This record gives sequence, C-alpha cells and structure tokens, in this order.
Amino acid sequence: MHRFFALLAVSAAGLGLYLLLSAPDPEPRGAGALDHAPVSYGVWALGLMMGLTLAWLAGIDWASLPERATRWFRLQRKRLGWAMLGGLFAGILLLF
Repeated sequence: MHRFFALLAVSAAGLGLYLLLSAPDPEPRGAGALDHAPVSYGVWALGLMMGLTLAWLAGIDWASLPERATRWFRLQRKRLGWAMLGGLFAGILLLF
C-alpha cells in the first residue's frame, strides 16, 4: 500500500508542476486565451481528486484489516478486471 501511496503522491506532484508550467500568459488575447483553459482546469481537477484520494488512503489503518476483508478486496479486484475487459471488448465491438 505504501508503494501505491507513493505513486499517487508523485503523480500529484507531477500534475501540480504541469499545471504551473502550462499556465497561460497573464494577458492572453483572442482565441489563444482559451487554448490552455481546458488543460489547466482538467489538471486542477485531477490534482484535487488525487489529493482527496491520498487523504482518504492515509486515514485508513491498513494493518488492522481482517483476512476476510482482504479476500473481499481480491474478489472485487477480479470483478473490476472482468468488467474493464468486458467494457474494452464491448467498445471494440461497437467501434468497428
């Protein structure tokens, strides 16, 4: 779990740096003013969701989870994997 937590923290830092570096000019003019807006707002929203996820994961005491809970998580992970695979195949079928 610590590796996942570290991965999310590094991703959040990268998204924050990307937002800082991709900020538009202070006085944009014309159509160029809207070029960076969707990207900046999207990265801001991703950073917000990443921060909320990190705060939620940091508050859980992972050592106290019982064995039944870990089996339940494994089952849900398998179900999610099958659902994603089915969605991928359905998307390919509908696309072509």
